[in-house]
Amino acid sequence: MSRTNPYKKKRRRVNKTLLVFGEGLGEEMFLKHLKKLYSFNNGIAITIKKGKGGSARNIVVDASKTSGDFDKKIVVLDNDKPKKEMLEARREAKKRKIKLIENTPCLEFILLSVFNKEPKEKLSLYYKHKFESKYIKKKKRTNLKEYDKIFPKKILDSGRLKIPSLHKLILIMEA
Repeated sequence: MSRTNPYKKKRRRVNKTLLVFGEGLGEEMFLKHLKKLYSFNNGIAITIKKGKGGSARNIVVDASKTSGDFDKKIVVLDNDKPKKEMLEARREAKKRKIKLIENTPCLEFILLSVFNKEPKEKLSLYYKHKFESKYIKKKKRTNLKEYDKIFPKKILDSGRLKIPSLHKLILIMEA
């Protein structure tokens, strides 16, 4: 009669694998922060990668070329590009069976909206500059601890109620 070792760690079982591909460094770091807060004990292995820039279509293509056997691939990008470019990206994502989540007009707008109502009339560059000058400096955007200070779970939970795109990002991590 064999006995099992009670001190031996059991292997974790992953039911699903998910690739979340951000447009750039800002998206990658924020997605990692969300993963840390919302993705635990859900049986889904979430991999977060960042794109190398370029057109929206190229970001979708890069995500599709990412090695690994993922059950689902999601691309998160800013919607501040020309309409024709975004249309090409949507077509490419549909063709490659990749879900596309668009931040309108950009991720920094959504992050600023967590704290107060921002007018949508401004350009993305305005929101990026305002976020970096008020909350996380550009040099510190790679430090996850900065996101911990500014975006604790309590603030994100209240923000997701009023910002649909933030709610979508959090749902990905909770799935």
